[in-house]
Amino acid sequence: MDMVHPPHVGPALHIHPRGPESFFVISGSYLFVRGDQRITLGAGEAISIPAGVPHRYTTGSEGGRALVVCPPDLENYFESVAELLQAGALSLEGEFAIAKRYGQEFLTTAGHWDVS
Repeated sequence: MDMVHPPHVGPALHIHPRGPESFFVISGSYLFVRGDQRITLGAGEAISIPAGVPHRYTTGSEGGRALVVCPPDLENYFESVAELLQAGALSLEGEFAIAKRYGQEFLTTAGHWDVS
């Protein structure tokens, strides 16, 4: 997936039990939390998150663009969430239920796409 993110956003801490997830940063910067590690990546750098490892990321002040290799079926989470957001009918609880159905388990709500 080709993902573009505005500045200072990212998902809440989560895991993918069905498989690993990898990111290749095309532009901007990202701060990843992977288990106990904090890793900052810029353009041309990559990271892989093993299945079941808690992780999250936050974009830097310029935002970012990354190619993401997702665990199996996770693309359906993004498609379902996008459709509901366009219709204006998505609660946080609804999003987290969709995520779980497609292999993404959120461990907290803290910082979830917080644009403050």
